[in-house]
Amino acid sequence: MSVTLSAPIGILDEHPEWSARLIAELQHRRLPFEKIDHSNHAFDPRDRVPRYAVIVNRTSPSSHRRGHGGVLFYAEPLLAHYGALGVPVINPVAAYRFEKSKALQAGLFERLGLRYPRTIVLNHRDQILKASEGVRFPVLVKPNVGGSGALIERFNSRAELEARAADLDLGPDGVALLQEYVESEEGAIVRVEVMDGRYLYAIRIVRPASGFNLCPADICQIPDAAPAADLGACPVEAKPGLAVTRYDAPRAVVDQVLALARAASIDIGGVEYLVGRADGRVYFYDVNATSNFVANATAVLGFDPTPLFADYIVRVATGQGEPR
Repeated sequence: MSVTLSAPIGILDEHPEWSARLIAELQHRRLPFEKIDHSNHAFDPRDRVPRYAVIVNRTSPSSHRRGHGGVLFYAEPLLAHYGALGVPVINPVAAYRFEKSKALQAGLFERLGLRYPRTIVLNHRDQILKASEGVRFPVLVKPNVGGSGALIERFNSRAELEARAADLDLGPDGVALLQEYVESEEGAIVRVEVMDGRYLYAIRIVRPASGFNLCPADICQIPDAAPAADLGACPVEAKPGLAVTRYDAPRAVVDQVLALARAASIDIGGVEYLVGRADGRVYFYDVNATSNFVANATAVLGFDPTPLFADYIVRVATGQGEPR
């Protein structure tokens, strides 16, 4: 069935590859679109002409790892501008704020009564040792604004933390989380993907012995031997190093994920959790409003979610559906 849009679909994404599969699907359907690279962009607040049928926000906090740090803070007024023009935004500014801030995510877990690792939010290195007095080791220090596991460090003892505390990089906004490390069963985590208020799929990801980049999309992987200067490149052909399988998430967990997505205004995205090895309990730890879907989706899931994503975009663009 052919669809006629009043204006192009705007895809807000500074990454050179992340929207490639979506763009290919839109091209296959002969739908008008424009990829908006907001790493080098400007807008006039006086321009009140809505130029897009819908905005698909794919802004990632990892943009600062690709030399696009300005995107982190520019995206908020830009998304607010589109919204004020009456353009429907999939994953609006409210969703982006949760995507960008692990501190806001921890607060959301707390408000919804969900279990998450013990966490202290701080904004100065001087607070790290003070905060560690009330938590159990091992601990993680996570920047509030990270992306793909960037800058996360683990410390097995207070002595290790004392030796590094003064030199830790707290990320672009100088805010960090000191968080108890919860060892997961079999080193595995689960990512549950949702779209339009519905469960889409879940995958179980078993990570290598070290590292915190658990993005299951092939284009998110960085070779272990990559030099520091290449950390923003996110090469497409990098070896993933992750074991990814389809997983049937428990219904109670799925319901909690859907509640999280609603509370965070996320139209499409993923929520990650782990099952603690010591106690067998579910711990939520990450909320993502940017999804690249799993690599080799058809082989892993038995279906390709990209056409479903395109269907949803078209429904919103034609007024047959609404973002959160």
